[in-house]
Amino acid sequence: MSQPQATIASHAVAVVEALGCDTVFTLTGGMAMHLNRAVSAHPGLEAVYCQHEQAAVAAAEGYAHASDFRRPGFAVVTSGPGVTNTVTAMMSAFGNSVPLIVLAGQIKRADINPFGVRTHGTQEVPSEAIITPCVKRFTRLDTADFRTAFIDTLVEALTGRPGPVFIEFPLDVQGAPVSLGDEEVAEDARRIRERATATWEAGGDDATLQAQLARLLESERPLLYVGNGCRVAGVEASVRDLIERHRLPAVFSWLSFDIVAADHPLHFGCPGGFAPISANRVLGRADRILFLGARLDLGTTAFQREAFGDQAHRCFVDIDAAELRKFEGLPDSEVLHADLRHLPQATMTLSKTVDPAWSAWCAEQRASGREEERRRLSTTALNTYTLAGRFSAWARDKVVVPACSGFAEETLTRFFAPPEGCRFFNGASLGAMGFGLPMALGAAFATDRQVVCIDADGGLMLNVQELATLSRIRRKGFILFVLNNGGYDSIRLSQVRHFGETYGTDGGNGVFIPDFAELARAFQIAYRRVANLAEFDAFLASHDPGGPPIFVDLVIEPDEPRGPSVKTVISADGMPVTTALRDIDW
Repeated sequence: MSQPQATIASHAVAVVEALGCDTVFTLTGGMAMHLNRAVSAHPGLEAVYCQHEQAAVAAAEGYAHASDFRRPGFAVVTSGPGVTNTVTAMMSAFGNSVPLIVLAGQIKRADINPFGVRTHGTQEVPSEAIITPCVKRFTRLDTADFRTAFIDTLVEALTGRPGPVFIEFPLDVQGAPVSLGDEEVAEDARRIRERATATWEAGGDDATLQAQLARLLESERPLLYVGNGCRVAGVEASVRDLIERHRLPAVFSWLSFDIVAADHPLHFGCPGGFAPISANRVLGRADRILFLGARLDLGTTAFQREAFGDQAHRCFVDIDAAELRKFEGLPDSEVLHADLRHLPQATMTLSKTVDPAWSAWCAEQRASGREEERRRLSTTALNTYTLAGRFSAWARDKVVVPACSGFAEETLTRFFAPPEGCRFFNGASLGAMGFGLPMALGAAFATDRQVVCIDADGGLMLNVQELATLSRIRRKGFILFVLNNGGYDSIRLSQVRHFGETYGTDGGNGVFIPDFAELARAFQIAYRRVANLAEFDAFLASHDPGGPPIFVDLVIEPDEPRGPSVKTVISADGMPVTTALRDIDW
């Protein structure tokens, strides 16, 4: 079959593929017909046809995460509802600094609403107004100089703090024929890479980063806080070398805690409002803390950003000036606007090592905390605590994608201890329910490692249609574990704590969770029900990592203890008040 005539759509798709994207997540639509054809016809792309645009973009985010941000995620959607369906997933990628390229259809230029009426063209929405707050750049292409506009937009996705970009193709622009071939595709991809590289290579951040690191190592009780910005910048190896060479105690965010294996002697956990007491003690004892690429969102800091390590001198390093504005004016604190890609050069001449007495004290806190945790939480029951321990021991060299919100995120992530070679991530910035499965599906196309999704029953139902995608793609070794506690347990516990009653959380008050065995059968996916630890251990021992996908229904105890955390209480005037980080206890 002869190749179709090159169009603006086919050129754009080819350029994205030339940047390293070998998979595109999509859902076909009439107003994206030329984009759909270009995706289908490109020999270097595998098209994954999802069941919903939200899931397609979430899968693209999972792909970028699993490639360690070295390759952007790629999605193609249609106009109107196809655009509006992407909003939640775009916001997730935006908050998580994920390089993501979304190409979208639109009605032809002459029909785009010029009157300001509520509805005008067929499947037309005010896409620019809707999408612009969710992305680094929104671009509507025209036939005039479209290559420059396209290149500029893709450069934006990959430079500075990465993020999603959204490029809209009116129908008459998509199908416009062009005399462009492989040479022009390679030229456009080269220009994008060169500009993305030049942006940070021109910076002069080596010396300023080196000065901050030297001051950190001169302090009596230094602490390195490793944020996800370190992975986004691609400096994980430099972070590990910095910690090990200088015997520097480190703590992590939930999106970065797999950069160093949990059993490393200098890994002291993830401090915050829902965290081990020992991690918060280490944070609260340090006299100087260097935060590298950490957003320190309100959830992490328990709505007490100003008190997070406030006994120490704090330096916050980030490439995003807006993030740094959150910390300006805090007592005994400073901010440094810098690109962490300069970290390898900044560490080259450092020599001082940390006083071993400080590391030993941190290790004592960790050991006593773990012992207390085991004493209080160990059980023979099938619950998230016991499962987290077993998952941690089993997950070496695997990619684990938990739920983004609720029970499976709060409790499983809290107790999971990433082993060597394990990649563990979710859509933490937005915490949208339903993203576990599509993000894991996307990850399965970005890595040769076995991919495991650990979602919860309530979250699965928000994108349950993607079981059809899982059934069709048949990625070998893929396991969907579902923590089945009969509903929204995190919300249920919160309602009981605050109001003494529940509503809209389980089968007894308005929420229906189907029989998962019947659901798996309908989607033609292998199914296994696990109701106790012995059955779980037997499954892990017998599972074939090269076998077809399987749905594992983990029937866990509801209302289990979740360890130390801050508490939100309702004051006499009805306002929510969070207890202090220093008061975290059992």
